Amino acid sequence: MKFIEHITFKTILAVLLLIYGANSSALSQNMSSEESSEINIEKKRFERRAFESAIWGQPLVAGNQMIEGAIEARQKLNQVAYFSQPPNWKFQQPTPNNSTLYLQLIYDVKDSPVVIEIPAETEQFKVFGSLLDVWQRPVVDVGGAGDDKGKGGKYFLYQADDESITVPEGYYPVPLRTYRGYGTIRIILPNNAPETLADAEEYIKTKSAQYYYNDSERLPHMDIYDMEYASVFPFDHTFFEKLQKVVNYEEIRVEDKYAMGMLSSIGIEKGGNFSPSEEQKVILDNIMSEVHLELQDHILNLPPMRWGDHSHWALPVAPSMIATQMTYEDENKIYVDDKAFTFYMYISPPVKLGKATAYLKLTHDKEGNVLDGKKNYKLTVPPNVPVSQFWSVLAYDLATASYIRNSDRIGLASTEEPQMNADGTCDIYFGPNELNNGVNYIPTEAIEHFFLLFRFYGPEKAYQDNSWMLNDIVEIK
Repeated sequence: MKFIEHITFKTILAVLLLIYGANSSALSQNMSSEESSEINIEKKRFERRAFESAIWGQPLVAGNQMIEGAIEARQKLNQVAYFSQPPNWKFQQPTPNNSTLYLQLIYDVKDSPVVIEIPAETEQFKVFGSLLDVWQRPVVDVGGAGDDKGKGGKYFLYQADDESITVPEGYYPVPLRTYRGYGTIRIILPNNAPETLADAEEYIKTKSAQYYYNDSERLPHMDIYDMEYASVFPFDHTFFEKLQKVVNYEEIRVEDKYAMGMLSSIGIEKGGNFSPSEEQKVILDNIMSEVHLELQDHILNLPPMRWGDHSHWALPVAPSMIATQMTYEDENKIYVDDKAFTFYMYISPPVKLGKATAYLKLTHDKEGNVLDGKKNYKLTVPPNVPVSQFWSVLAYDLATASYIRNSDRIGLASTEEPQMNADGTCDIYFGPNELNNGVNYIPTEAIEHFFLLFRFYGPEKAYQDNSWMLNDIVEIK
């Protein structure tokens, strides 16, 4: 009996091979095929889980990178960062504008509520922006279209699940479902004259603030103009390292548990340390390349077109964005794909879309071809753009959804007094090399693909009722 107990599977297999002789080759091949099939199934499962986990986690990683990128630029929590001049290409975040000044805020309410002081609007300066959690869910709008209705005030940020916290009287409540978050506030200027910019900087530094509640420390404001201030990240295996980090820091909610099950099958657990093998890193690099292509495809093909077949200009949002007030959650489901696309493309969506601003997106020329950074184009903006404040058009790199790197001009706004035609139209040129002697010209740096956003600040009736329409962009051949 002891002899039998010590007979191993390998011994039995060897005996069988001797007995069956000629059939040993077939048996060996069958065993090899089964092992190969098992390995292939495991690999495919790993790939599936990684792809869907990346789509689910894109808004979370991108939101946390808004904070991490700011910290890498040496901004501290509760330190107000601002632009003393309109941003240049070094502001590498999803589709910002370059015709307003930004306040960039980062916060963490794990240890204490945070207070953000928003300045009151003046005749000269208007305020527009939102405060978001790390999932990039907008929690409250501020400024003229926000809760303070342009009067300014103190916003009280706190962890929504902490029942011990009472919002002080006179503060606007901002309950966060996560610990970390960020805010993006635009200071809208009447023009970009040097004296206006100087006044705006003084307005920002004296009227805005951020600090822990019941804490006397006030960090100095930080000017980030002409600094590399970025939240973009590579679409490779390091995405999952970033996802592990934020999963460890934040609380897991009921709606996250299914996704956490998928993450556990690729090696990410709450409180864990993601350590893929070299082979797995290669697989994840390929997966993230596919994810990146899918997100870009959403930008290129997301309906609906604003004016149907009459123009290629499109609404740059999914219908679910508006229906759920940017949360992408309703009583039945979470809109996973729409959510991932939005937070690949946008820096800071508001709770209420279209009240203070409206956007249109263009990805194709008049002939239906994707905009190519190596080609030349002309866009003719019709007269009487329906805005109470100003309009602007900016070019973005499809591969980053941010400014085209190293471009010395990233957009054009009506506040810059562009050259106008006698009939009130405005011709704007795009291409890798200078066009129109540099007048109304936006360089595309010969990148593979780009897209445009046309912004309406203070959209008026003719925009809302479609009685005014943008022209298609035309390739200059």
